[in-house]
Amino acid sequence: MKKLILVLFAPFILFASQKMDKLIIAGPVATISHPIFKIIQSGALNDVAKTVEFRLWQNPDELRAILLKKEAHFVAIPTNVAAILYNKGEDIKLLNVPIWGILEIITRNNTIKSLHDLKNQEIIVPFRADMPDIVLQAIMKKNGLNPKKDFDIKYVPAPPDAMQMLILRRANNVLLAEPATSMAMRKTGSFPLKLIAPELFRSINIQKEWGKAFNTKEAIPQAGLAVVGNIDAHIVQRFEEEYVNALNWYKTNTKEAGELVASHIDFLSKEAVCDSIAHVQLEAISAQKSKKDVEEFFTILHEIEPKLIGNKLPDEGFYYQ
Repeated sequence: MKKLILVLFAPFILFASQKMDKLIIAGPVATISHPIFKIIQSGALNDVAKTVEFRLWQNPDELRAILLKKEAHFVAIPTNVAAILYNKGEDIKLLNVPIWGILEIITRNNTIKSLHDLKNQEIIVPFRADMPDIVLQAIMKKNGLNPKKDFDIKYVPAPPDAMQMLILRRANNVLLAEPATSMAMRKTGSFPLKLIAPELFRSINIQKEWGKAFNTKEAIPQAGLAVVGNIDAHIVQRFEEEYVNALNWYKTNTKEAGELVASHIDFLSKEAVCDSIAHVQLEAISAQKSKKDVEEFFTILHEIEPKLIGNKLPDEGFYYQ
């Protein structure tokens, strides 16, 4: 089984004449990282790099450490975190936005259809103050609900913790992102967990709730790919081209994609990754073309809490040209 190669290296500056010895891309276990494995498997970037490696970040603190130390050339990142770092003067630019919908609230009650149905109930949320939590609370507030008073929100360190609580009947309502959602749905029908695991339901699609609450499209520019440091424009162009190609392959070859991703990330099963692709809104739109949607999203976040985007909308330099 192929394993993740974790490499640390000093800050770098790349010039046009160089073929890189090593191109490092950092990302989470989530969907945005999955096309990267196809790039690596196919050798698609052999013309600009001798080797391409993936570095896993498992929580927001690890992500921020990678970025601040410039331990990757490209990184898959929540868009608001990229904005915060840019506004702090870090050398990071948003390259594109591939993830437009990935969040759902999974419940053990099939009568729950809206956030109002969850009033006075407990909701388990991974990663306090990170993107899923931010989006959920924004929708609650827009619907006239108080996240602190109208719900019992409890936080866990990571999605696997939330998923296990749901499966083992220690929680009734959990906010999850794919592919963790599909992992949970699969687990409930597996042996031996089927003897104790509850039947689960995809009750609330967060993107649809966002569209209704803010009178906008049912899509959220949640996660993007960013360029870290000073990298030759040709290398950036080639990476973006091959990511788009790999993403298209991922969407149309779901079984093979599941097998490939599971070979890189032990936590994920090939069946769940395959299932998850149908439930994610995927389209790699360049930073320039997605700028209007990103700024609308950031404006909403700024109204809720300015520090969520670094206290101001990032200027034009944030969007890679």
